[in-house]
Amino acid sequence: MESINNRGVLEPVLVTQKDDKYLLLCGERRYLAAQNLSHESIPARIVNAVTQKDEILAIQITENLQREDLNPIDQAKGILAYIQAKHPDKGYNLDGVMGELVNYDRRPEDLSGEIADTVSAISEISGKSIRTLSRTISLLKLVPKIQDVIASGKLPVSQGYLFAANLGSPDFFTIFDEVMEKPVTNVTLEKMLIAYKKAKPKSTSKPMPIKKKVAVLQNAQSYFEKKTGMYAKSDIQTFLDELLVLVSFMKDQVQKAPETVNIKKPDNKPRPQI
Repeated sequence: MESINNRGVLEPVLVTQKDDKYLLLCGERRYLAAQNLSHESIPARIVNAVTQKDEILAIQITENLQREDLNPIDQAKGILAYIQAKHPDKGYNLDGVMGELVNYDRRPEDLSGEIADTVSAISEISGKSIRTLSRTISLLKLVPKIQDVIASGKLPVSQGYLFAANLGSPDFFTIFDEVMEKPVTNVTLEKMLIAYKKAKPKSTSKPMPIKKKVAVLQNAQSYFEKKTGMYAKSDIQTFLDELLVLVSFMKDQVQKAPETVNIKKPDNKPRPQI
């Protein structure tokens, strides 16, 4: 309201004609501010009739993505929503959109023309390279509390990218708490997150049967069923956040795992005594 009162409405709102009225597509805040200031009219740009909900959403997202005050998380949500709105028939989820962006960056010839055009358009609208688009929406893989600190600017978005790329780090949340208490450089954070990858394997013994791992999860479900109503919503949300990180990590493991594994049986032959 202060801006409009001092300088007027600099950017017209976006409308389309619907029957004998106009449907407001973009600029609700400008419209309401002008209304509160008792303006009798407001500059508007009229576009051709838009009837599809996904088209309207795409137009709204396009305008929002060009705002300078948009935080990284809202940018990520806008990018995801834009692609979903342009291709509602595809049923894209976060992983599906990320997959298309990776394919466009590595093998653009494998994408259909429609998807390729959409990815190219969102790159142009947002002013981001394809790789940066992919890194940006990867932030949505993070749990809400980490997304919140990125959105508020308390954690640099570049470090958000590092956390999103290393969801499998066993000390993930410990490292996050440490960084929030005592900020570190990107180089230091990356070393902290990937330290486990360089650690020497403790044992080459036969892994625990997967059935036992599944049983642990089933026992957890059974436990919560018996304790229904005995935990606060925040406690259950914390447990769910941990599960979501585990789910994301296991999806990554599925992609990396071989089709079959041959485990060498131990040699039980007697050893000569010396």
